Amino acid sequence: MDQILSIFRWLWGETDDKKNPSEKPPLIYPPRLGSDTKSSSSRPALQQNQITSPPSLGSCSDYTFQTNLRTHPPPPLSSSSFTHSKTSGASCFQPTLQTLETHQQLSSRSSSTGERWIKHYSSEYKILLVGEGDFSFSASLAVAFASATNITATSLDSIEFLSTNYRYALSNIDTLRSLGAKVMHDVDATKMAHVFPFNCMRFDRVVYNFPLAGFFPNASREDQIRRNQMLVQLFLENAKKMIHIDGEIHIAHKSNGFFLEWNFEFLASRVGLRLVEEEPFNFMDYPGYRTKYGFGGDNNFNCNPSRTYKFGKIPNEKPSYLQMLVEGV
Repeated sequence: MDQILSIFRWLWGETDDKKNPSEKPPLIYPPRLGSDTKSSSSRPALQQNQITSPPSLGSCSDYTFQTNLRTHPPPPLSSSSFTHSKTSGASCFQPTLQTLETHQQLSSRSSSTGERWIKHYSSEYKILLVGEGDFSFSASLAVAFASATNITATSLDSIEFLSTNYRYALSNIDTLRSLGAKVMHDVDATKMAHVFPFNCMRFDRVVYNFPLAGFFPNASREDQIRRNQMLVQLFLENAKKMIHIDGEIHIAHKSNGFFLEWNFEFLASRVGLRLVEEEPFNFMDYPGYRTKYGFGGDNNFNCNPSRTYKFGKIPNEKPSYLQMLVEGV
């Protein structure tokens, strides 16, 4: 009898690999870092995010599920939508001619359609911001749009921590809420895709400015880089599940020395994302935005030089069943 069952399994293409469905192939390590003096085989694997089953539509029935459905056309695709390009520029404070022309085009379109823009972001995009400090970046977008009903702004910190450590956090939050934004606290960007209500939401843009795993003065350079790579990879893995098929994930990040070694493009490739474009980041493009140190203190850090890295889904990648339902595909 066992032989007959084995023959049927063989005919159906089944193998003995299914005996251990919980086993997963090991993670692939990135190329050796410039400061690395150890063999890559000695590195412990990055911890994998514990994945739960995708939510059923029933679990979102009490949430306003229609907010996931677009009430506007998809965002316009740039010429770099399916290629990786680097915008040239000697300094993030020196806009290129191409940037100026783009702003003129956007201003013209805003006046004719009522759509408002600030840099990469439109008032018609559904935008999720994670890892906010004093909420000055999300408040800057809200004021530029004159409405924030399209914005969901979140922080890992509690409201108590924010009120104690950031002088203008509460006033920025009041501005956001008065303009219609959703503001949430204690949100972990490395797990959010599997937590209600985020498992019921889809966005055009997910933004994480200057991610940092923490300060580890006694850790080696390699260990600090590994910790930050793990943070970024888990964030990208979660954010990918929360963007529309043509949506983008944006990370503003310092672009020199230690920070370049995080290797964003490689981390994105490991979770099935591609680098669409990168260009200089200038915090002055966002009036009122202040780059706050994390873990307490109201001081601003110097973000120059920095770049905005834009990631998107790989073209022709088959979406999940839940994604197709949410997208209306």
